[in-house]
Formats: sequence, structure tokens, C-alpha cells
Amino acid sequence: MQGEIKTILITGANGFIGSRVCRLLAASGYAIRIICRESSNLSLLSDIPYSKYMADITNPDFLIPAVTGADYIIHLAGLVKAKRKETYFRINQQGTLNILNAVKNHNINLKRFVLISSTAAYGPSPGKPRREENPPQPLTTYGQSKLAAEEAARPYFDLFPITILRPPGVYGPGDKAIFPLFNIVNKGIRPYMAGGRNRVQMIYVDDLAEAIKCAIESSTSSGQAYIIADREAHTIREMLDEIGTLLNKKGIGISIPLSFLKGMALFSEFLFRALGQTPHFSREKVIELTADWEFDVSKARNELGFEAQTNFTHGARMAIKWYRKKGWLK
Repeated sequence: MQGEIKTILITGANGFIGSRVCRLLAASGYAIRIICRESSNLSLLSDIPYSKYMADITNPDFLIPAVTGADYIIHLAGLVKAKRKETYFRINQQGTLNILNAVKNHNINLKRFVLISSTAAYGPSPGKPRREENPPQPLTTYGQSKLAAEEAARPYFDLFPITILRPPGVYGPGDKAIFPLFNIVNKGIRPYMAGGRNRVQMIYVDDLAEAIKCAIESSTSSGQAYIIADREAHTIREMLDEIGTLLNKKGIGISIPLSFLKGMALFSEFLFRALGQTPHFSREKVIELTADWEFDVSKARNELGFEAQTNFTHGARMAIKWYRKKGWLK
């Protein structure tokens, strides 16, 4: 990047994905601006220069100083699990609407707004790779709320440039969401859920960060959406076996029937809600884990100039190296 230093506001900057995005963009010469709360853990940003604004996407008034004067905005903040359906929509839909309204009223000359959505807004692939023009059919509350966030952005397409990115599951060094799969394989068990033959396309965290940078620097028309995923899909069975090979663990493959998974999920929901907590394993999660998630990524390649560079073997190897260094895997 040449000339005047450009300022980027990033929501969700202190998270697994956001911190990698901050690191890449800071190294590329951008001035990083983040939104955080008093209680936010900023340890992942300790080696990155940034300016900090105390704000909350659910409080519109607090967003004004953060958005004012920013050249670009990357909206990463969101909620992936909650006790109540309305909480998903309050954060993912209304939170997005709040920041868009702040831009409309206080930074109408914004160069580009990048909204990070999810392939969950589409729903799984019906026998063939999903494309951007396929009608969305989200199966989960989370997916419905992310689609609602996209719809909330639609009235703003003509006011300032907006690009929507839809990644699938994101993995890599520092990830906690997919780590349990690595951990259980490390213990010598390979859980093939419903046979493990469903096909899944993921994205390595640094590839996603690069895609976000491409979106910021693109000149694509406002309102375009892009699937951001690895070049090829793998079955869950193949992925677990590859993780086992990288960990040098032979392990025992266990095929878990779908009916048993649903029963476990129902029990988990009952138990955690009785304790006043959010269940880690739910019937919606069973749907996600056993469906096909395969995508055509040609639009991002042709229009954004982005193509994932990290295959699953290399990405999983890098994640394992990090997990071992941090003592997560013994």
C-alpha cells in the first residue's frame, strides 16, 4: 500500500480470527482501530499496534467515535452460541444494523464495509457444491441470524460499498472451536459421526485473513457476496484420519449412529439449561456436524483474486504445532 496510511476499524479484533486479521493488515501498512469493552481480553493483540475505542455493537451511541474517520470497516464481531434465539438476532442482526447506521450518519464516505457472514446462512450443500446464487436455506438459529444480518445490510448497498464474505468453519493455531476434534483423536479415538462420510470444506485462518484483505482492496460492486473456503472438500472420516496421521496416533475408529447423536444432544440441552448454561452440544449442532458443506469458490477467485493457499494437511499440521507448543496437546 502506497501513499497516505489508511485506517481500518475492526470489530471482534481480539478474537481468534480478528487478531490474525489485525496482524496481517498492520504488517501491510494499515492503521488498526478496534472496538472493545472494559472486560475484553486483548492478549492476542499484544504485539500489534492499534488504537482502542470502548464500545459495544449493541449500543449505537458508543459506536460513533469509532466509525468516524475510518477509511474501512471489517465487521467480524458476532455470536456463535446463545441460550435464547433472540440473543443471536440481537447481536448478529441488530448489532450489524447499529454499526451500519453509525456509518450512514457519521461516515458516509467510507471506502468499504466488509461484513463477515457465514456459510451457515446458506445451509448445507444439497448433493452438489453450493454457489453464491443458490437460495439460502439456513438450518440453525445461528445461520438464520447471520442471514438476517446480511439482509439488514441490503438497504445500505447504495450508500457506501459493502462486501459480504461467507466462510465455513475456520481452523488453525489458536482455534478453540475445532480443537476438541484434535484432542479426541490425540486420545486415540476417531469419532465418525453418522459414519463420517459427509463432505466438508473449511478455511485456514490466515487464508481467511488474506481474503478479507483482498475484499478491502477490491473494487467490486457493492452488495456482492463471496464464499471463502478451501479449494477442496474432505469427508469428516478423511479429516480425522489425517489428524491421526499427523499426531502419529493410530486410534480406534468409532461410527456413531445419528439416532445416538440426537439423543446425546437432547440430554445435553436438558442438562445445561437446567444449570442455566449454554449447551455445547445441541440438536442443531448435530445437523451441522453430519451435513455436507461443499462449496464452489470460483467467484472469489475470479472477482476478488483470492484463492486459499493452505490445504488441510498443512493447516492441521500448523494447528497441531501450536497446540503442542501451548500445552493443549500432550
